[in-house]
Amino acid sequence: GGYEEETLEVLAKKARNNRVDNVIVESNFGDGMFNSLFQPVLQKYHSAGIEEVRHNKQKERRIIDTLEPIMNRHKLVVSKNTIVKDVSKNVKTQERLNYSLFYQMTRLTKERGALKHDDKIDVLAMACSYWTEAMAKDEDEDLKKYKEELLQEELNKFMNNAVGYN
Repeated sequence: GGYEEETLEVLAKKARNNRVDNVIVESNFGDGMFNSLFQPVLQKYHSAGIEEVRHNKQKERRIIDTLEPIMNRHKLVVSKNTIVKDVSKNVKTQERLNYSLFYQMTRLTKERGALKHDDKIDVLAMACSYWTEAMAKDEDEDLKKYKEELLQEELNKFMNNAVGYN
């Protein structure tokens, strides 16, 4: 549906129904035009933010570089219902099979144009990248807070021993 009003409304309603806080859009898609058109429609139905990401690496390599470490460490968790829904919805014909996440996942290579459709695997990679970065930030922040707490404890002990200050 591209930029049609009906398509934008469906996406905005999905964001509302799923209580999405932040919509991530690949800015390469229409050079930011999508965001300009989608923002007012989204705000009409739901008060979520829109965040742009821009990719300048070959798509297949970017997807593999993002997902491979996660999958090699067995950290990608997918609900059984998602798998069943994906397979049952998409196995009817070869053309439909091209739209299956798990079909895309099992056939992706680093060759440019390896897949006829890579939409679902691309979105999965974007989501994994987002959460990997978010968790790394949280981990760094937690480590910083922990070190500050240890330092404060040591300062309190020192002050207590040196001058009887607590």
